[in-house]
Amino acid sequence: MSSRSLAPLSSRNNQEHMGLGLADGMRAHKPGQRVVLGLLSENDQHNRVFGEVSSKYDTAFHVALHHNARVGVHEYEPVIAHPSEQPASFLLDSELLLLDDAVNDVGSGSCMDASMQLVPEEETTSHDILCVPEYAEDIHRYLRECEIKYRPKPSYMRKQPDITNCMRVILVDWLVEVGEEYKLCSETLFLAVNYLDRFLSCMSVLRGKLQLVGTAAILLAAKYEEVYPPELEEFVYITDDTYTKKQVLRMEQHLLRVLAFDMTAPTVLQLLMQYTLEEHICATTTNLALYLSELSLLEVDPFVQYLPSKIAAAAYCLANYTLNGALWPENLYAFTGYSLTVIGPCLKELHKLHIGAASRPQRAIQEKFKSSKVLWCVLAQTCGGFATTLVFGP
Repeated sequence: MSSRSLAPLSSRNNQEHMGLGLADGMRAHKPGQRVVLGLLSENDQHNRVFGEVSSKYDTAFHVALHHNARVGVHEYEPVIAHPSEQPASFLLDSELLLLDDAVNDVGSGSCMDASMQLVPEEETTSHDILCVPEYAEDIHRYLRECEIKYRPKPSYMRKQPDITNCMRVILVDWLVEVGEEYKLCSETLFLAVNYLDRFLSCMSVLRGKLQLVGTAAILLAAKYEEVYPPELEEFVYITDDTYTKKQVLRMEQHLLRVLAFDMTAPTVLQLLMQYTLEEHICATTTNLALYLSELSLLEVDPFVQYLPSKIAAAAYCLANYTLNGALWPENLYAFTGYSLTVIGPCLKELHKLHIGAASRPQRAIQEKFKSSKVLWCVLAQTCGGFATTLVFGP
């Protein structure tokens, strides 16, 4: 196999004086394989670099470690599990991250384009099993029950000794690029972030293993959601071979155990699709709501404190107001039980995130939605179009 061509990474400004840096996007094409999207280098490894600039993305990430560590994941102190909380890990300390360098030739199937990311601009009829009209209320009631059971702990990041909100933002932005590169369903991305947050709610992770956790999360989500998920080798390759197959497989097993094999978690996307089918809106409004929903994945604070149903309602409201001048219809108030007053705090936070999105260094979500020309024109013109003070306060 031919060696990759190397070129130096350029670092962005230091963030949170935690030794975290971003690399301007330089990606090399591996002969006969896909494009490397990003890397997270460890202290005991040489700095890996990307080759020529590729055509689609311009972001990658690089985290430099300050401390050598053999164990990258630790359990928190025992937590009493309540019915509505995530079950605690039952792993022994010796099992936490005994990651060997041995390689297992295990794959998960071939890869092919799985789904489109955006709703077509023309009107379409959904055949989503979650939106069957006869069972819509029953399905919604079940999802609302499950979202409480499978939600991450709202304050989990405060207990993480070595990672920060900024590092998670960079990781999620990278996961968006991975999803675009392999044409994964949007639901795969939402599931992967759910798995990531639930895992971090129970386990303490060193920054050098954070990308490994994210890689295992999107591998599991792809296996769950995709008809033809990418092979294991592809997920190893997208980390620039920072981790071995054995490490990815061990982390996948570890993640499954910590999550107690509960993989069917309700997501913002599922609930948003229910809302859009219950109260029909045009495809452009739906795409704007999808864009806003994906933006919410970036920030653990404050959005981890809100249930997916509430974030979906806020995304619907903001998109509906931006394009149609309407907010929360009576039909959805009756369907969800959420009033505009209940949605208001989340709506304000989502609007603030929407306004600041254009100036963020993480651009993967914006690049993803550029394929919808109509939506992109809307995004370019609607940064400050939502008058929250008129609706929710004096």
